[in-house]
Amino acid sequence: MDLIIAIIMVGCGCCLALAAGAAVVSRGSHPATRTAQGLGVAVLALYLVFLWDQPLLATLLPFSSLIILSNWLPVLGSFFVGIYLSTGSVSVTRRRIVSGLTVCLAAYSVVAPTFGHPPECSDRPAVAGLQHQSTPFTCSAACAASLLKLHGIPASENEMADLCLTRQGTHWMGVYRGLMLKTAGTGWTVKVESFSPNDLRELKTQPAVISLNVDTSGIPNHIDHGFHDAVGHSVLSLGSPGDTLLSVFDPSPDFGLEVWGDALLQHVSSGVVLRLVPENPEIAVKIDIPRNIAAAQRERWLAAGL
Repeated sequence: MDLIIAIIMVGCGCCLALAAGAAVVSRGSHPATRTAQGLGVAVLALYLVFLWDQPLLATLLPFSSLIILSNWLPVLGSFFVGIYLSTGSVSVTRRRIVSGLTVCLAAYSVVAPTFGHPPECSDRPAVAGLQHQSTPFTCSAACAASLLKLHGIPASENEMADLCLTRQGTHWMGVYRGLMLKTAGTGWTVKVESFSPNDLRELKTQPAVISLNVDTSGIPNHIDHGFHDAVGHSVLSLGSPGDTLLSVFDPSPDFGLEVWGDALLQHVSSGVVLRLVPENPEIAVKIDIPRNIAAAQRERWLAAGL
């Protein structure tokens, strides 16, 4: 339902933007039209440079439907369509064809995240709340389920793959959606930040899902990392034992609990951190997160030893 409401809202925004574009041409002078077009281009450029796919969007639009609401391109495009449709220097047929195609592309971009179906996950049980992925595409879903369990919120890989809109992978905004829906009414909410290998202070004792991209070209050959260029991956941060070290749970079946150092962290080209923060300080007192992490690590090591 959250996605349907968001699609309707974006659709209404497109209609208003299209009407505004048409009004600029029909009611304004030629210089005013030029100014409006320039402002539209400036807003589009600012959006693409500073907001497109940036964690800041989660602060501006803290809703589970962020993956829909954060796409402003259809609204901005509709404004230019309105201007184009009202321009008398172009034939009516050409204006209709170009505008119709543009509107179709805009509509597709709005609803595209809802297309498809999540992969079928197995019923593979988690060990100490840490969930391995059971398909090649559900690393984010598995990490999200593990993060929730560490905070005392029941979740499964299959459920999170559905809520996170996992298809041939999962966008971080999809993970945000899944976590927002699961934490509703629990006293926890979701905070999103950019990942910086040079500042791990926020990850000292707070678990978090890290969706990242790694440039593998510079990683030494002796490091078994499992990353691929142009293919994102998600892991669960379990804390930072040092200024340049990060303890992680990699949900890939071939990996597991690891400690990453500079040799790997410095090759992270981009990343997004999603963690749960208490809306009420009393919630954090009731759930001993560091103790849960320690217990999960201990049981994981014991299971691996067996």
